[in-house]
Amino acid sequence: MKKICSALSFFLVFSVYSHAKQEVYKTYTDIGKVEKPTLTISEVISSGKKFHRKMVTLEGYIGELKFKEMAKGRKFTLFQFFEDDPEERISVYARGFIEGIESGTRIRIWGFYSESKRFFLRRRKNIMKAHKIQILSDK
Repeated sequence: MKKICSALSFFLVFSVYSHAKQEVYKTYTDIGKVEKPTLTISEVISSGKKFHRKMVTLEGYIGELKFKEMAKGRKFTLFQFFEDDPEERISVYARGFIEGIESGTRIRIWGFYSESKRFFLRRRKNIMKAHKIQILSDK
């Protein structure tokens, strides 16, 4: 019985300690120069299987933009990324709050493309995790 009580108290103290400390999350997205792309967004979307789980460089405009924060404090930026047609778009995820961007900003992204990805019970298509972003111009 003593062993059970001591194990229970150890886990209780450890869980309280782990929730008490504040975690700091870095932004893993570099803002800087990115090479010119050889692909277009429409080429990547139409040949999704070919580029699935590959690093690609794309250039386009930011559509709908959201800055979010998880319950534990991790910040991230979500936005729609398109070239000419807002219906042909890629959903982009970047860690941290990306400063200096807004809807309509022209950017160049180097990141990891996935044709589809499952989040909990939902499956999303055309997802990209940004590793580098270059801001080309405003609106």
